[in-house]
Amino acid sequence: MRYLVLASGSRGNCTLLEIEDRVYLIDCGITMRQIQSRLEQKNAKLTRLDGIFLTHEHGDHVGGLLPLVNKFKPTVHLTEGTYRNLPKPIRENLDETLLRFVRFEEPYVNDIVVVKAIQAYHDALEPCGYRFVHRGKSLVYLTDTGYFPTAKYGELANADHYIIESNHDPDLLLDSDRTWQLKRRILDDQGHLSNEDSAFLITNVLGEATKKIVLAHLSQECNTESHALHTYHQVFLKQGMIFEDYAIVCAKQDEPLDWEEL
Repeated sequence: MRYLVLASGSRGNCTLLEIEDRVYLIDCGITMRQIQSRLEQKNAKLTRLDGIFLTHEHGDHVGGLLPLVNKFKPTVHLTEGTYRNLPKPIRENLDETLLRFVRFEEPYVNDIVVVKAIQAYHDALEPCGYRFVHRGKSLVYLTDTGYFPTAKYGELANADHYIIESNHDPDLLLDSDRTWQLKRRILDDQGHLSNEDSAFLITNVLGEATKKIVLAHLSQECNTESHALHTYHQVFLKQGMIFEDYAIVCAKQDEPLDWEEL
């Protein structure tokens, strides 16, 4: 199992996931042309697509859906709430025979992978993250959530790799030119994880298997890589953990990261 974070942020999110000979996307909030361009930067090309796993219906996660579905005919995995709340032009032109509704209590299983949907807490109808398990290795993908309850930490525990939201620095957010309404939305429990909240969540769920943590969905106006990494370092120190024991990097909005293999 290997993955490539192609885009992460409020202008579009997309991660390519390869498991044996299968090719999946986690969200598709950028265009097919952008996907191909960023893959070419890594000497790759999208020639097949077996499935798309959507986290929720916001445009920065589904904007490129229809062209991909029309070209490759992948299975589209999403919650029923996400489907009901898709933008009307997408929902009305989506081939319903390609849909597969995911349920939190019922993992999706095929011959190579087990995928568990994880409830997220965001201002969308039924948002989720995912845990992908292949040959004993697991990847957790969780963005666009305002918080995560301690009672459900087990759903995230001891993954080999995490792609986890670290959206904003609260001071930068409050000092920004954004409206107070938008600031409240982001800070709300149905908004986005701050750097500190993200770091505390990770320190409570990582385990002996954990090697890599990708900080995702960084705000371009209200966060920086240095703020996110410094906050993570401070929280790890506060929690009695060694920051340098883990490979921690920040995903980018406009360029892909390197391939990561589990």
